[in-house]
Parts: sequence; C-alpha cells; structure tokens
Amino acid sequence: MTDSVRAKTRKDRIMDAALHIFAEKGFQNATITEISKEAGVSEATIYEYFGTKEDLLFAIPEKVSNQTYDESSKILPYIKGVEGKLRAILLSYFKLYQSNPHYSALVLLQLMSNKRFRETPAHAAIRRSAHRLLDCIREGIADGTFKKDADAYLIRSMLMGTIEHLFIQWHMQGRPKQEKSIMEMLDPFIEIVLDGIRAKKEEPRFTLYLKNEDARAMARFLEGKEDAQRKMSKGALKLPQTKKPH
Repeated sequence: MTDSVRAKTRKDRIMDAALHIFAEKGFQNATITEISKEAGVSEATIYEYFGTKEDLLFAIPEKVSNQTYDESSKILPYIKGVEGKLRAILLSYFKLYQSNPHYSALVLLQLMSNKRFRETPAHAAIRRSAHRLLDCIREGIADGTFKKDADAYLIRSMLMGTIEHLFIQWHMQGRPKQEKSIMEMLDPFIEIVLDGIRAKKEEPRFTLYLKNEDARAMARFLEGKEDAQRKMSKGALKLPQTKKPH
C-alpha cells in the first residue's frame, strides 16, 4: 500500500468516525478524543488533516455531496426527458438521506442552521446539487414540458422543502419503521407536483367562415336533421301491438 492510499484511507476513517459521533452526540458534545479512538488514529493526526473540529465537521458534507453529485452525473445523461431527470435527481436525495441517516441527521438537524456553514465549500457543494434540480425545472419550462408561467424557484423549494421536512420528522421521531416507507411516498408526491406544472396540450381547433346564405342553408339542414331524429325517436317508442290468440 502506497503512502497516498494509506493517507487517504486514514482520512476517510476519521471522517466516518466523526460523522457517526457528530450525528449521535451533536457537534458541541463530541470530542476529538472520541473521534480519534473510533477512527483508530491519534488526535494529532486529526488536527494534521483538518486543523479544527469545525473544519472536520464541514469537510463531511463537502465530501458526501461531491461524491453523490459525481455519481448521479454519470447516470443523468442517459435518462430521456425532463420528468425522468427530475425524478432521478430527487431519488438520489431520497436514497442518500435514507441510506445514510447519520449524514441526513447531521445536515438537516445541525448544519442547516449554522451560519458559518453557509460560507463554506461544503455548502457550495450542496448548492451545486440544488442548482442542478433548478436547471432541470428551467429546461422543462423552456422545452414546453412545464407551463411557461411556472416559477422554477418555487417548484424547487416545494420539492426540496417537502423532502427535507419528511426526513426531519423521521429523525425527530427516532427513525421509526413506518407502514409506508418514505421512499414509497416519492412517486405519488412527485406526480402531484408534476400534475400541477405540466403544460396542458390544447386540442386542435378550427374556425369555419360562412357567407350569410350558406349559414342559413346549414341552419335549415341541421333543423331538418333534428326533426328527423325526433320522428325516429317517437316511432321507436310505439311498440307494435300483437293480437292475443283465441
């Protein structure tokens, strides 16, 4: 094993241990000593890589967000249609938050309310993913998939806000096993939103221009047709009478 691979592995172990402890105990209550023991490294090694405990905290979402973004970037070009891409982007959020509950707890319950976090490369990495969702919605508006007057920012806020709310509630309730999983709520939720923003395809229409005499002739023709239909209806109601046998 080369020095670079060994160093990378050690750094990853530190971040994995920190993610677990930060999510379980909270940033303020977690200590570098606990993290070093779980990662199997010295405290000096942690400070060598990250400088401060807060730097370590911010490094975690930067790494995870960039990895998730890169992975989905390999898939999205092969998905046809704006709606398909939108579903794939939202699915990546769902899978990340549910498969890595320590990460979703850290980001949603602790970091989003941290003002300093919003000034870090980690937050920029998260914004990049959110901006891709915004671009997808804008593409749908531009190509006529979605309504021309749709507000891309509002739609993104509605989608992301609902996802974040579901997972915050999930964490606040102790991550219970529900009758319907959060993942099962994804498609119905997306369909509700898409049904409201899809562009309605108008049925083809035509306008008939007639001269006065042609219009009168057509009116007489339609009236005659209606009279014939009424007579046929009356005739159908009169059933033939049959004579009783003697």
